[in-house]
Amino acid sequence: MFTPESPKSTASHQLVRYAILIYWAIFWLFNLIDKVIGGAHFLWVGRDRFAQFQKYFASTGLDSPHIANAALAVAGALEAFSLVFFAGAVLHEVRKDRAASRKWFFLGTILTLATFTFFSIGDHWFGDRFELLEHTLFWFLSLSSWVVLVRLNDSGPPDRVELPKPQRRMATVTASVLVLITATAIFTHNRSDFHLRSDAVPAEQVGDNIYKVSFPFLGGSTVFENSIAEFKAANPTKDIQHIYTVPKPLRLKKADALIFYIFTEDQP
Repeated sequence: MFTPESPKSTASHQLVRYAILIYWAIFWLFNLIDKVIGGAHFLWVGRDRFAQFQKYFASTGLDSPHIANAALAVAGALEAFSLVFFAGAVLHEVRKDRAASRKWFFLGTILTLATFTFFSIGDHWFGDRFELLEHTLFWFLSLSSWVVLVRLNDSGPPDRVELPKPQRRMATVTASVLVLITATAIFTHNRSDFHLRSDAVPAEQVGDNIYKVSFPFLGGSTVFENSIAEFKAANPTKDIQHIYTVPKPLRLKKADALIFYIFTEDQP
C-alpha cells in the first residue's frame, strides 16, 4: 500500500528526475560534438578521437585508418541514438508524460550501457586500464541513474517499455541524421588530416638559435624524424646541440600535442 507524499517531497523528486535526464542528454550531446569536431578550436578543447582510435588500432598491427574510423563511426552511432532517447525523455518529462519519459530513458540507458560495454572491450584489447576504469564507472553510473529514477515517485506497476510507432520512427530518423553527420565528419577528417601522421612540421624560430616545433596529435616518430630532417635541410649552417621537450602541464597551445625546442649553434 502506498502512502501519499507531501508536495515538497514530490517537488524534490521531480527536481532529481530532471537533473538525471538533463545530465545524460548533455553528456551525450557533448560527446557527439567531440566526435564531429575533435581537437582544439576556439571555445572548444577536446580530445582528437580520430587520432586516438587510429593510434590504438595501429598499436595492434591494424594500421589501416578505415578500420579505426569504422569503429569510431559505430561509437558515434551509439552515442547519437543515446542522445536522441535521452533528449526525448527530457521532452516527455517537460510535457508531464512520465510513462513515456520512463520508456525513452530506459532505451537511452540500454544504449548507454551498450556504448560503454563497447568501449570497455576496446580498452581491454588495447591495454588502456585508465580508460577501462573510466568507462566502467560510467557503466555503473548509468545503471544507478535508471534505478534511482524509476524509484522516485514510483507508485504504480511498471510500464511496458514499448514506444508508439510514430515516436519510434521519429527517433530513428533523428538519430540516423546525427549518425550521418558524425560519420561524414569522421571520414572527412581522415581524408584531410591523416597525412599529419608522417608530414614534417616546420620549425618556428623563437629566439637566437632556438626553434620550436609543435606537433599535431596525429604526429608520431615519423613526424619527428621528418621534422628534424627538414630542419637540417633548411638550416645547413646550423648544428643541433640539444632538443628539449616541454613538460606536459605546459602543453597548452594544442590539446594532446607535443612541443619540443631545438637549440643550435652556428657551424664554425
